[in-house]
Amino acid sequence: MVGRDQEIQSLGALLTGERLVTVHGPPGIGKSWLAHRAAEAELLMGRQVIWISPAGAPAGAGLGSTARRLGGLDLDDALVVVDDCEHLGPHARTEIVGLLNEFRGISLLATARRRLYLAGEAGLLLGPLDAPEALRMFTEEAAAAGEQPPRLRAVDGPEAAARRDRVADLCDRLDAIPGAIRHAASRLGEESLEAVLEDPLASPAAHGPLADARNLYLSCGPDERLLWERLSVFEGRFDLSAVQAVCASGALPVAAVPAALDRLAPCLLLTDVEGRYRMPAAARRVGRARLDAGGERWAVVLHHRRHYAAVAGEAAVLWRAGRHRQAQELALSARPDLDAAMNPGTAPLSPAAEAETASGIAVSLWFLWITGGRGPEGREHLERALDAVLGPRPARALWLLAYLMVCQGELEAADPVLAEAWPLAVRDGDSTCIGQLAQVRGIARLWAGEADEAATEFAEALELLPRNPAFGPGRGMTVALLALALVQSEPEAAMDVLADSAEWTPTAPDTQADAWTRFVLAEISRWEGDPLRARRYAAQAVRLMLGLRDDRSAAVAAELVADIELGLGNHRAAARLLGASARSGPHAPANGPVPVGAAQRHTRRWERLCSLLGEEQLRREQEHGAREGLHLVIGQEQSNG
Repeated sequence: MVGRDQEIQSLGALLTGERLVTVHGPPGIGKSWLAHRAAEAELLMGRQVIWISPAGAPAGAGLGSTARRLGGLDLDDALVVVDDCEHLGPHARTEIVGLLNEFRGISLLATARRRLYLAGEAGLLLGPLDAPEALRMFTEEAAAAGEQPPRLRAVDGPEAAARRDRVADLCDRLDAIPGAIRHAASRLGEESLEAVLEDPLASPAAHGPLADARNLYLSCGPDERLLWERLSVFEGRFDLSAVQAVCASGALPVAAVPAALDRLAPCLLLTDVEGRYRMPAAARRVGRARLDAGGERWAVVLHHRRHYAAVAGEAAVLWRAGRHRQAQELALSARPDLDAAMNPGTAPLSPAAEAETASGIAVSLWFLWITGGRGPEGREHLERALDAVLGPRPARALWLLAYLMVCQGELEAADPVLAEAWPLAVRDGDSTCIGQLAQVRGIARLWAGEADEAATEFAEALELLPRNPAFGPGRGMTVALLALALVQSEPEAAMDVLADSAEWTPTAPDTQADAWTRFVLAEISRWEGDPLRARRYAAQAVRLMLGLRDDRSAAVAAELVADIELGLGNHRAAARLLGASARSGPHAPANGPVPVGAAQRHTRRWERLCSLLGEEQLRREQEHGAREGLHLVIGQEQSNG
């Protein structure tokens, strides 16, 4: 086994100072292997080690015969290892205490699915492997099973890279649990990699991760079994509040959930540093089979969808409150389950019945798709939900679809979607949606170079949008858009828009609006003949956009900084900024508004820099910027400024 160096060191340190140490964790995590390694290390240091495996005796047989066998031995400072305490039955704790009391000179190392919770016990919880270690373990186990190592270890060529990516994905699907990885890799001696990738958990009924999970399920009490079954609907990590919302009903009331979870979690679930749980793939498959057999799956899945619709709504509220990073983190931490809830094709009743819930979640998460380069993902979810709608498609979902199309540069494709959404929003009396549709039309006009038409659309959006829209960008963003549409041809009018609006202040909570407002202020400062102030505003815009993980918009703002550096004579700085911004694809529409003529200016910049620096130095500076990245380069330029 690989990837356990830290755990080996930690266990060795515990064994030097503690009399009772328990290595605990779910099945397949490597408890017995770690105990073997610890025992070998103690033997090498000259310590007497006695290995006891209750698994070889009848269940619940106890340690009485072992104690009688040990009675005639000199056990001073001996290490006794009791592997797999579950086979001692319900009296395991009593048996361990009896052994420690009868033989005062021994230290005891136990392996168990959960801690024994005895006085003086030190516990070591084993978790999954890190991703690189999991991949290396699969590679080595596959080689031992007969798979040719070069086929997995090759470092050159797209085919080898694709193969490694697929194996890495397999390890992730198996939760990086050593036993599951070892099982999947061992099959390569008789099966193809394709067969293993298709179902890495497949095995004869008598052994393997699925068999271990079934045996553990059968050993649980009624509440734990019922909770196990219902937990199987989760796709990713979850906490107690999610468990109570999704799993509590009927025979498992909400008050009984915490105790059942406390009993089940230590021996089954994986826990992260934030205290959230994850159910391993084998346990999830066993739970789903039982849930289907009991006829409860449809009800639990509906609870799951309603809960994650509420999570998406909570993330949207955080975004509107200006807590952008928290909104993104909440949405990203729940992504596997949000993705599942946005798929009407897996709805327990019918796709049409859940289409509105799915599209509603996508709309709540609009900010996630617009920032961070996730537009294609959001569009895929949204289009799948809209395809399942039987009647008129929801206007708000159509607004988001058009917004994503515009962000991806599909201006003509967005027009019929906007035309479809408009009368539906009017019919519903949804002035917020009408205002957001006007804003999207304005962004499309801005990208097409029609600044005057864009300004008209943004002005209309300002009249329609409430102070705190229930979805989509706020009024502060609309003000920034209007000023952006005006600044190239009418800088004074753009100044008036910002001055007359109470939507923007340097401490406003809408970071997206703040970033683009500073972009406009940079343009205004440059027009006023103050390039140093312009550079400061533009650099601030870049950093704010990077903080939102909106790299493509940050690249557009970085090009403005490069323009200003060019005007100041800082040619190398401009080249580095352009090299760094090129990694984010500035030729494509950003995830927000884009200044008129951006693509043409981009070409002119490179031509001018080439004439000033020469091709060779320009290439070196560009590569330097690309290597450093925009985060670092923009910080360097600000400190130099």
